[in-house]
Amino acid sequence: MTSHSHTAAHTTAAPHRTSEAAPHVRPETTMPQADHDMTSDSAARTSVLVVDDDSWTTRAVAAALDAAGSFHVLDPVHSGEEAIAAFDAERPDLVLMDVNMPPGMSGVDATAAIMDLDPEARVVLLTTVSPGPGIARGLEAGALAVINKTAGERELVSIVRAASAGESPELLRGLAEDIVISGDPLPDAPDSAPQLTAREMELLTLLCQGHSYEEIAADQSVAMSTMKSHARNLRLKLGARNLAQLVVRALQFKFFSPE
Repeated sequence: MTSHSHTAAHTTAAPHRTSEAAPHVRPETTMPQADHDMTSDSAARTSVLVVDDDSWTTRAVAAALDAAGSFHVLDPVHSGEEAIAAFDAERPDLVLMDVNMPPGMSGVDATAAIMDLDPEARVVLLTTVSPGPGIARGLEAGALAVINKTAGERELVSIVRAASAGESPELLRGLAEDIVISGDPLPDAPDSAPQLTAREMELLTLLCQGHSYEEIAADQSVAMSTMKSHARNLRLKLGARNLAQLVVRALQFKFFSPE
């Protein structure tokens, strides 16, 4: 499989699990310490909510993340409506959201609703073997990245770990290509395209190609803080909420075209 940093895992399904294993009952005098240890352990791990209408997919993804040891996987849900309720109740660090879950609410609409609940929420879209409709609209709704269900476990863990830490240019690698391949109509762009300088166009191209902040700073011979400030200003200029939306804007305004 061609590896893109925004892809996700298709793994062997594991038995259904709950978000916390039942604690071994200890004598009365030691229970408070046991509860404290369990709470501390859960708090130290990244909490992840997996949303997919296919129970085999949710089990496989949960098993892969569980095996990594650094994630606290919440009980999976299987519809957009359930995703909103679970997010509101649990406030996970990251949501892995299937794009299409017929016949109910889509992952796109669920993502938009979650972003309304918490504008700082981190959502990553789960897609099928071939990128399908909904990717561009899901990114427009506020998702940080796209993960394909066919990648290996190591790649899944790597991308979930990166996305849970916040947006990163590396998560954009191959994203523009997948949007084009999906055939998903781009959301309506803002009324007019802003005028970009040659330096801004260069930065936009490097970001859309998925180069890291370190690589871009070195390429442009600027300090990391300066480069990040330029990237932030570029997002504001293009009306992009995050780096993933910057890719959508670049395609909408025809500032970037994947080779």
